[in-house]
Amino acid sequence: MKFKLLFAIALFLSPMFFWGQVKISNNIQPSSLAKSDENALYFVDFWATWCGPCVHASKYLESLQMQFPNNFYIVSLTQESPEVVKKFMAKHNMRLAVAIDYEGDTFLKHNVRSLPYGILFNADGKKLWEGHAADLKNYNVGGYLARNKKTVSVSSFFKLQEYKKEVAVPKEEEEAIKKNFVFNEDKAIEFESSDVQVIDKGDFVEFRGSLQDIISYNLKSYKGQVKIPAELNKYYSMRFRKDTKVFFNKEKYILRALKLRKKDEEHEGDVIVLTVDSPKFWDTNQIDWGVNNPQFLIGDSEIKADNVSLNEIVYKLSGLLETPIIFNEKSNDEDLHDWHIHYKYFEFMSSNLDDYGIKVEKKVEKIPQYVYTAR
Repeated sequence: MKFKLLFAIALFLSPMFFWGQVKISNNIQPSSLAKSDENALYFVDFWATWCGPCVHASKYLESLQMQFPNNFYIVSLTQESPEVVKKFMAKHNMRLAVAIDYEGDTFLKHNVRSLPYGILFNADGKKLWEGHAADLKNYNVGGYLARNKKTVSVSSFFKLQEYKKEVAVPKEEEEAIKKNFVFNEDKAIEFESSDVQVIDKGDFVEFRGSLQDIISYNLKSYKGQVKIPAELNKYYSMRFRKDTKVFFNKEKYILRALKLRKKDEEHEGDVIVLTVDSPKFWDTNQIDWGVNNPQFLIGDSEIKADNVSLNEIVYKLSGLLETPIIFNEKSNDEDLHDWHIHYKYFEFMSSNLDDYGIKVEKKVEKIPQYVYTAR
C-alpha cells in the first residue's frame, strides 16, 4: 500500500519535474517584456537565425508577450551555437527570452522539423497547444490562463544544463551511439564521385565522400565555407540510423568520433543573395523519375531535380556556381518540389528563379566560415 501511494505521488509530480522541464545549455538573455518569474503558461518558440519567417513570428510574439506580461512567459529556443545567436542578436533588437536547446533534446522530443513552430505548456508541463508560432492568438492565451492557475518559476521550468568538459561517455550511451552511427575511412571513395553521395538504406542514411563534403552537405553550406586541413580531410562512409538523437545531431557526433573541434568565423567575400518574396514553387508532379533514381540531373547549363527541398536545390547550386548562397529572408521550406533551373549565365538564372518567386542579387558581404581542427 505504501509503495502504491509513493508511486501515485511520483506520477503526480513527474510532469512538473520531468516532462515540463526544458533543458537549455545556454541562457542567452531573459525576457525584457515578461514581468513575472512565476508563470502558469510557458510558450517555447522554436526558431533559427537563418529562418526569415521566424524573425517575423518573433515580432508577433513580442506583441503577444506585451499583452500578457504576467503569468505567461515566451522563450525563443534554437539549436545553433551561442556565438552565432549572439552575432545575430547584435544586429536585431530581440526582447523575448532566448536560450540554446541542450543537445537538441527539446527539438527532438517534440519532433520539430519545420520552423517557425511553437508549443504552449502549462506549469505541469502538459502540452496545451502547438503549431505555427504566429497562429497562437491572444484569445487562446486568455482562455488557457483562465483554466490554468498553477504557477512555476522560470528556473524550474527551464533547467540550465551545462556541458561538461571531456567527460567520458557512459558505456551504455557509447554502445547506443555505435548502433546508430557507423563510419569507416575509405580511400576508394575519392575516385567514385567529386560530390557527397547520399544513399537511403531503409533504416539508415549513408553519406560517402570527403569529410569536407559530408559536413558541408549537412550544414547545407558551400563547401568553400568549410575549412578543414588537408591531413584531416579524409574520405569516409558514414551511416546514421534515422530518427535518432545521433541522426539529428550529425555534426556533433562526427566531431566527437573524429576528435575535432569547430570554430565559427566570418569573412567578407562574393556571395549570391536570394530573397523569397512570393513563392511560386512547383509541386512534385512536374518531374517524376520514379523511386530509387537520382534526384538530380545536372547538365552543362541546367539542373533538374525531382522531389527536392528549397535548401537542397540551393546547396547544389552553390556547388555548381562555386559561390556561397545566402538568404536575405530565408524561407525554411522543407517541402518537396520539382525544379528546372538554368545556372550557367547569371542573367538567365535570375530570370529563371524569378519564375519561382525568388529574387537574385550578387553582393560582397560577410559570410560564415566553419573552421575544423584536431583536438
